[in-house]
Amino acid sequence: MKINIKLLLGLFFSISMFVSCDLEELPENVDIVGPTNLADLEALLNAGYNELGWPLGGNAQLYAEINGDNIDGSNGINSDETEIYNRSTSFFNNTIRDNMYRGFYRIVLDANVVLGHIENNLEALGLSATDSRVQEIKGEALLLRAMAHFEISRFMSHSPGYSADNSHLGIQYITSVDNAIGQNRGTVAQNYENLVSDLKEAESLLNTTNSKDPNYASKAAAQAYLAKVFFQAGFGPDIDTAGSNYEQAFNYANSTLTNTSAVFDVNLYQGGDTGTERFAGNLVDNNNTETPNVETIFGIVSESTANSKGGTFGRYRTDLAVSNSTIRIMQDLYNAIPSTDKRKALLEETDGEYFLNKFNKGILHVPLAHYTELLLIRAEAAAETSGLSQAETDVNLILDRAGLSTVSGLSKEQLITLIRNQRRVELLGEGNRINDLKRIGVSESSLTIRNAPWNCNGIVFQFPATEVFTGFIQNPTGGCN
Repeated sequence: MKINIKLLLGLFFSISMFVSCDLEELPENVDIVGPTNLADLEALLNAGYNELGWPLGGNAQLYAEINGDNIDGSNGINSDETEIYNRSTSFFNNTIRDNMYRGFYRIVLDANVVLGHIENNLEALGLSATDSRVQEIKGEALLLRAMAHFEISRFMSHSPGYSADNSHLGIQYITSVDNAIGQNRGTVAQNYENLVSDLKEAESLLNTTNSKDPNYASKAAAQAYLAKVFFQAGFGPDIDTAGSNYEQAFNYANSTLTNTSAVFDVNLYQGGDTGTERFAGNLVDNNNTETPNVETIFGIVSESTANSKGGTFGRYRTDLAVSNSTIRIMQDLYNAIPSTDKRKALLEETDGEYFLNKFNKGILHVPLAHYTELLLIRAEAAAETSGLSQAETDVNLILDRAGLSTVSGLSKEQLITLIRNQRRVELLGEGNRINDLKRIGVSESSLTIRNAPWNCNGIVFQFPATEVFTGFIQNPTGGCN
């Protein structure tokens, strides 16, 4: 079966469901109407990897931070971002929010095109379903599809546990090019069932190291996203029969840290000639001369200024002239970090305003899953399941690297509070905080986020106005006031 991608994309554009700013990420010099060989199939897959750079090259991370309690939105954000900060639930188009939404579904489209060819067109490609590279490509496409759905679901729907049985509405989980048009939203229970299914299959198909490119998806990348999914499900009803959400989050985080070639970077925040940075990158003659940081399990690699994927993180930069578009950090967060903490140097105060210099580079690699993040997932999940010794061991690695005193003999509640505080500081600017708060709110019903209830309407984003069709249910209006 040939899938006419040009015709399909034209149909998407005509109904304004998958409109993107441009098409330059589609592979060049490839018969996208009907690929004929393995190289063509790999080029189609590569389009999905390239598409990661738009939503996850800083845009999604920034919008998530703006929605949370790390950023001071009284200055430094534009009008569209102010709508996010003020938790607007208007049906009217918000350009940056809507483009991010479409960007994620572009990734889904690319992944489903590849999976469609593997399912229906291998003979025409001269390939076999048992070919090891074909199986790996299938695993990569499944991972990309799950990643995109997971990230957009965290913007557009409340976390698992918002309703007792996860029957609250989630997103459209699109599993083929044939069911993309006019599909209604599934429940969060259905969304997470699909996520787990896709990621488990990806885990079974992927290799310890990607055979095509070591920076592409591996088994550990799929395990890392399984850990993220179960961790986000947290206090909600269990999303898999194999164990509780936190047990599964612990198991997959532990598998990731065991199987990955990434290592804990003891040189982060150390400064000087030996100090390293999580968002590594360095420009020499417009080429990136640094490899991704050693903690990177899976991420976006920028090769040059022409292929730089982390540009939106530049909104934080303090090595350039600070302006009205430079992102500010909350003063209470700055004050909460002790002066003895080496990570305090990642923030700076100027004229009573607070800034983050973590992204002070002209070019960045963007880790989407990294060792410290998985270590903190394992630590908190261990504490939630009474594995206090493991939780202490993990969080002490973080504390010691930051130059802080390690801990011993803390209660479960004390450990969890400590680990959550470390997550906030370690992952600052990386888009995790709002999702942590939405997860925690399921257990702590009185939790507020910038003086608004954790489960108010405006905490989740509104769907684009162009998504309206018969039967589609938008998110409620009303914001958080």
